[in-house]
Amino acid sequence: MGSYPKVPYVVGEDVAILHCERSVCKKVKIRRNLPGNIIVIHGVNDVGVSYKAVEHGLCEGLTQRLGRGFTPASYRMPVAADKDKLEDDPDAVFFKRTIDKDTDSPVIPFYWGYREVEGKTSSVNGQFVDRYGNRLDKDLSKEGGPFGNATSNLPDMWRPGIYAPADPMGDALRPLRTAPGRMYMVLAAQRLAALIAMIRDYDADDTVSIVAHSQGCLLSLLAQAMLMEKGLAPADNLILTHPPYSLVDSLPLLMRGAAWFDGGEDAAMKPYYHLLSGAQTLGARLKTLVNIVAGVAKGNGQPCMPPFADLKKDEHRGMVGGRWQSAEDCDNRRKVYLYFCPEDMTVALDNIQGIGWDGVPDYASGSELIEEEETSSLDGYSISSGHTKMVERKQVRGALAELGGRFYQRVFSNKTRLDPATGKTTVSLVGKPPPFDFPLRLATESEQSHVEVSLRNHRALHKAVAWPVNTRLSKVEQRNGVRTITGEALKQPVPADLRGTSQIDPANIPTTSMMRNRKPEDQGPVEEVDPCDASVAPTSGSGMQIRSEYRPDPGGYQKFPEREEYLSQRELALMTASYNKEKGLHVKDKRDQREVVSAKRYPDSKVVAQIQESPNESRLRWQREVSPRSFHSSIIGSAKNHSQVTAYDVAIGSGKASSDPQFYAYLCAVADWRVKILKKGEQPRDGILLTHRFRALYSSYLDVEPAWRQAIIEGNIGYYNSGSLPAGLPLLSGALWKIVVSQTKNMKIVAEKKISSVSKTHR
Repeated sequence: MGSYPKVPYVVGEDVAILHCERSVCKKVKIRRNLPGNIIVIHGVNDVGVSYKAVEHGLCEGLTQRLGRGFTPASYRMPVAADKDKLEDDPDAVFFKRTIDKDTDSPVIPFYWGYREVEGKTSSVNGQFVDRYGNRLDKDLSKEGGPFGNATSNLPDMWRPGIYAPADPMGDALRPLRTAPGRMYMVLAAQRLAALIAMIRDYDADDTVSIVAHSQGCLLSLLAQAMLMEKGLAPADNLILTHPPYSLVDSLPLLMRGAAWFDGGEDAAMKPYYHLLSGAQTLGARLKTLVNIVAGVAKGNGQPCMPPFADLKKDEHRGMVGGRWQSAEDCDNRRKVYLYFCPEDMTVALDNIQGIGWDGVPDYASGSELIEEEETSSLDGYSISSGHTKMVERKQVRGALAELGGRFYQRVFSNKTRLDPATGKTTVSLVGKPPPFDFPLRLATESEQSHVEVSLRNHRALHKAVAWPVNTRLSKVEQRNGVRTITGEALKQPVPADLRGTSQIDPANIPTTSMMRNRKPEDQGPVEEVDPCDASVAPTSGSGMQIRSEYRPDPGGYQKFPEREEYLSQRELALMTASYNKEKGLHVKDKRDQREVVSAKRYPDSKVVAQIQESPNESRLRWQREVSPRSFHSSIIGSAKNHSQVTAYDVAIGSGKASSDPQFYAYLCAVADWRVKILKKGEQPRDGILLTHRFRALYSSYLDVEPAWRQAIIEGNIGYYNSGSLPAGLPLLSGALWKIVVSQTKNMKIVAEKKISSVSKTHR
């Protein structure tokens, strides 16, 4: 029954009046067992914005699927009143989850991120930033890490961070800056693997599903590989939404040039970075995915327990409702699902081209490194030299077939398509009987007109295809640009909901927005800016408004230069002080003061100053603003998608770990990397668990953790509080690299060999 102590807990309580010779007994409702454990994982630059939609949608859908009730946790979401006030610590306020005695949910939210090293931070306009200028919260951390550090394969999570000497996008809310080394992702994947193992140690038959978004999908895949390396069973079910994982190994010339430069580094990896130089080959990318899907399909090598048909038995304490029938449902244990969206303009970026936008093709073209015998020619004969060499060979792979019958993909799209079987042109429904074909782009379509103009550059394009398929083409060519949709039929096929509750159409953009007066052809849907993103704007270099104004000469008298002249820094400082005193801002916080950033004196003695709004004015203005919608969160961010689709794809089975309230709280605490060591004189942050409290609450579980999990938990606490990555993170050695295949187009291969461990170091 596992290594953890099983502390008795209350399954039901009520109040009754005692009667002598009572004629009926008081009935007390008891809490049912949960039908599994569902871990939800966010992506880069994300504080768990979509977690409410996921949890509420899953609970609603599972209620319908299983014929029994669920109660999701509550979340502190931004509301209209929040637009007009500034929270001192928005990261500790918004999107925070609260559970109470009525919460009855199988969802375990997983949080991860990057923490800058002590002493390497600074402040820009009242916000903490790391050494590269990326905005941090008050604990000097960034949930999910900088968005530019997203990867399209697993080995790149060991590589240096992105190098960005300039920001080609110019997005005030998501500035592209140089980023740190990426091994914080490896640490997060290690903690996720530990979390899955903890559930299984509570009860070996417990079912684990993962619903992951974006880079969280790659963390999830790596965590399964780590479990497989240890000989432990991976999760029973993976649902990957919008993953940047890519099967494309040829980048545009501009992107190949940028790849020559690296950003921040992790000290432990410096001796080994050369082994990862260059783009990963198609062969490595596909083989890695095949290995992990096969591992999930295999599980522990034994039949899934309990048997699906037995879930109604009394011993499982009502995990399913009385009317539920196994024959009418689907056992989704040991399956991997891909949810992809051709409208997603984030994983469509040239340097990503992820399967979250592209789907998995029937045939994929690319390279693989192959070991071949060296030969020489003599008199027309080929003679072996007795040596071998690695060569790059182009190949066409049957990608979808290689992933096997336990891999399923669903397309979420609002594009209308002709159904050759019915002759009708409609939106393709999610959950219609498979297999069926979905052409990604028709010759009459533009793939980018559905988004605002700033989201149309640096994006890949799908091949325009003839539809229905032109049967005169070769078999491979017929499938180019067409995806085979294999997700099982749902009882009620539904249109994808890409709008969610956040989309604002161009006609409804607020009149005060700077996006209101765009040309019609440049417009696209937008969404409101949340207070956390608004706090990024003052640090971005493009998020502060500047206006021109005539100002008195700081010298106190008129000057008549022969030609225009810029004022010195000393004069600008005098003008700033004078301006703030005149406006009554000098008595306010520095974040409420404006700044004269430049000024010019003209021959007629007039001085024109460029006055920048205060950091707090910038935050307030952005909180009332809207930003272009890329559709990258269109699947994960819709509760309707989860109630109508995801709830029917997650695995149903034993959920004893999450049914135990105390152990469930422990799982949620380990799943959240934010465990704070309070320094002398420091005040606690709302919603951030303190280390001494964590250890006191869960000592009975922590004390029996095996050494490897204790090291991960303590290493994560150390990292969150110092920015120092723990010793013991896996490097480029061991059996992991039989599962995660690394072959680059620079002829670099990571083989299973010993690399000596390194001590705890700072970046």
